[in-house]
Amino acid sequence: MEKEFIKEVRHSVTLNVTAGRIDSFREIERTTGTVRVYESGCIGVAGCLGEPCEESLTEQAKEALSFGIPYPCELEGELEIEECDDAEILPIPEFIPTMQAFLDRLGALCPKFAFSHKITLSDNKTEYHNSKGRRLFSSGRRLSIELIAQNRGSGNLFDTFFAWEGKRFDPDAILAHFKEQYDAFFVPADIEPGRYPIITGPENLFGTFLRHFTGDLYAAGASLVSGKLGEKVFSDKLTVRDDLNPETAPGTCFFDAEGCVAKDYRPTLVENGALKALVTTKKTAEQYGLPNSGNAEAAYDGVPENGYRGLYLEPTAKTLRELAKGKAVLVVIASGGDTTPDGHFATPVQMAYLMEDGKLVGRLPNITISGSFFDMLGKDYLGAVRDFPIEGSSLAATVMEIEKA
Repeated sequence: MEKEFIKEVRHSVTLNVTAGRIDSFREIERTTGTVRVYESGCIGVAGCLGEPCEESLTEQAKEALSFGIPYPCELEGELEIEECDDAEILPIPEFIPTMQAFLDRLGALCPKFAFSHKITLSDNKTEYHNSKGRRLFSSGRRLSIELIAQNRGSGNLFDTFFAWEGKRFDPDAILAHFKEQYDAFFVPADIEPGRYPIITGPENLFGTFLRHFTGDLYAAGASLVSGKLGEKVFSDKLTVRDDLNPETAPGTCFFDAEGCVAKDYRPTLVENGALKALVTTKKTAEQYGLPNSGNAEAAYDGVPENGYRGLYLEPTAKTLRELAKGKAVLVVIASGGDTTPDGHFATPVQMAYLMEDGKLVGRLPNITISGSFFDMLGKDYLGAVRDFPIEGSSLAATVMEIEKA
């Protein structure tokens, strides 16, 4: 019988912001424990809330083997890694006054906006060991600022949002970044229909396409990339990885729920345009004869399942100016879009800025953007950059069709 043990400790302090003022806070600390045992091709799982007793959980997991849940028994081999990124971002006693001072400065810089939503300081620790001698420990911290902005008097619930996430709090740099967006918001801009570079976050770029990179859909023949594993499918500039690297994904655990550790802590799905892997667990990898990508996630009392933490796009340029020269569109809010079975994508854009040589020019009226899956990630893909926002996920650029809404 093989066994693996996982302990997670999640601590966070979340500030609730209303009209630029912190009106409440919530502090949560949650500890969970998990034991999974494997025998005769089956898995038994036991989990608990609170400080775990490994022996007790092991006995419960052994009893759960009687359910006969099939699962591969091969665990990851001997390896010891400890990654501690515990540098203090802000002392807890100073968190509220520091953030209120930040909000006061933001309100003074952007007087026509009313800011609401939340600011979160989190501290995460994950411990893993198994009967094959693998011992892993990951800890990290993250500050997340998520503010929705209402243009005072507009009558809308919100008009745009400001967001930043990282582990090095530099209020001057963050405020300068937010002020640039604020200034551009009140400058009317327009653009003629046609094909332009669209700049957006990787999750927006992939949107409904991400499910096509899962092993289940691929094996069923229902994925747009079914049958193309190992083939050159996309642009040479496109390299897509799941980001478990604390340097670029602060606070993230560097290994997956099954103790898999990827090179650079980033499991690779697409490399230089070639489809290298699908999002899998050990079970789906074995079931469909696919490589195991190391993307498993699991509830503390559940069987591992497919998942991903956040997309990392390999940078191809140092600045937005280099990435998208001339006119381009920065998409901030786009919802309500969909994809046809053959991969044609279209979505209305509720909030976007016109850019010129990497600089914000002004706010665009509502538009619609559209493109084809293989073109957006193929011949029309321009690349990615990591200098914007200040710290956090990358931005990608691809050429799409723009129409007036």
